[in-house]
Amino acid sequence: MATLRPESADRPSPKPAAETVRLPSRAVPASQADDPRLTSFSDLAWAHWRWERQRADGRIDPDVQREYERRLLAFQNHYGEILHAYWSIHEASAVALSERRKRSLFHPFGERIPHFHRATEWATRDEPLVATALDHCDMLAVKAGEVLRGSSEMIALRRVLAISSHLLGFVDRAHGRPARRRRAANNGKPEERQEQDAGRVVRDQRRELAKVEAFYDRAGNKQARIVYFMGMIWGLLFLLPLSVAVVALIRSVDRLDGHTQDWIGVQRLILSIFAGALGAILSVLIRMASDSGKFKLDYEVGRKQVRWLGAYRPWLGAIFGAATYLLLGSGVVTQPPNGTDKLLYYGALAFLAGFFERFMKIAPGGVPAPLDPDSEPSPAKPPET
Repeated sequence: MATLRPESADRPSPKPAAETVRLPSRAVPASQADDPRLTSFSDLAWAHWRWERQRADGRIDPDVQREYERRLLAFQNHYGEILHAYWSIHEASAVALSERRKRSLFHPFGERIPHFHRATEWATRDEPLVATALDHCDMLAVKAGEVLRGSSEMIALRRVLAISSHLLGFVDRAHGRPARRRRAANNGKPEERQEQDAGRVVRDQRRELAKVEAFYDRAGNKQARIVYFMGMIWGLLFLLPLSVAVVALIRSVDRLDGHTQDWIGVQRLILSIFAGALGAILSVLIRMASDSGKFKLDYEVGRKQVRWLGAYRPWLGAIFGAATYLLLGSGVVTQPPNGTDKLLYYGALAFLAGFFERFMKIAPGGVPAPLDPDSEPSPAKPPET
C-alpha cells in the first residue's frame, strides 16, 4: 500500500499547483472502507482539513488520523485513486482528480475513467467571483467527462483542475493571513484592493477556461465523428442478419408455392441493398472530409445517440438501394442497355442512390450550445445533415 507523501510539520503555504495524494500507510478494515457513507468528497475534505490543522500544529490525534484514512480509502475504493488534488488551508475545501479502471469487451485491461471533484463552498463563501468561476470549471469538467474519452478527456480535466487549484489558491493567499483579515476589518482599502485582485485573477483564469472550452469543442467534434463512423459500421453489420432473413423468407415462400424462385433477382436485391448502404457511408465520409462545414454533429447529445445516428445512415442507403432495384426491375424507369451485365448495372445505380441519404434529416433541431456564464444564451447548434 502506498503512503502519504511526507511534508514538514509547519503550515504549508498555498500553491496553485496540484499535489499528488496517495493512500495512508495505516491499514483500514475492508468493512469500514466499503461503507458507502464515507465516499463523499465533501466529507473527505473535512476530514483532511481537520487532520491538516493538527499536523500543522505539530500534533495529530489518532482518532482524527484514522477518520481521515478511512474516508480517503473509502473514497478511492469507490472513485479510484486520487491522481492530483489541492487542499485548501483556509477552509475545509478542495479540488481533486481521480481515476478508476473499468473493464469492458473493448477494454479488457480497463478503460481509464477520470473524474473531477470539487468541494469549495466553504472557502469561497466570501468570494462570489471566484465561486462563479469554479462553478464554470465544474460545468466544463462535467461536459468533458460525458463527451470526451481517452487522452483528450484527461488533458481537459487536468487543465480544469489546474485552473481550479489556482483559484482556490488565491482564496488561501487572500484569506489565509490573519494580518490581512485584520486590516480588511479596520478599513475598506485593503478589502477593495483584495476585490480588485480577485477580479484580475478571475479574468485571467476565465481566459484559460475559454482555451480549455475551445479544446473541448474541437476534441468533442472529432471524437463524435469517430463514434458516428463506428455507428455506420455497426449499421452495415446489422444489415447482414436482415439480408439472411430476407433470403430465408423468400425461400420459405418459394417452397410453399412450389415454384422455382429466380435467384438471380434475389442476388440483385441483396447487392442493391449493400451497394446502397456503402454509397451512404461514402457520402457521409465525403462530407466529413469537406471544408465547407456541411457536416455537423451535436456531440453533446451523448455518445450513444451519436452512434445510433451513424447506424441509421447505412439503413437509409439500403432503403434507397432496394427502391432502385424495384424501379429498375419493374421497367418503369429504364432498362439496362444491351450487352450490360445486369448485376453490375443494378449494383452501380444502387450505390449512387445511396448518396441520397444526405437529404434525409433524422434528428431535427439540436441541443443547446454551451452557455457562457457572462453572456446571453446562444442559438442552438445546427443538426446533423
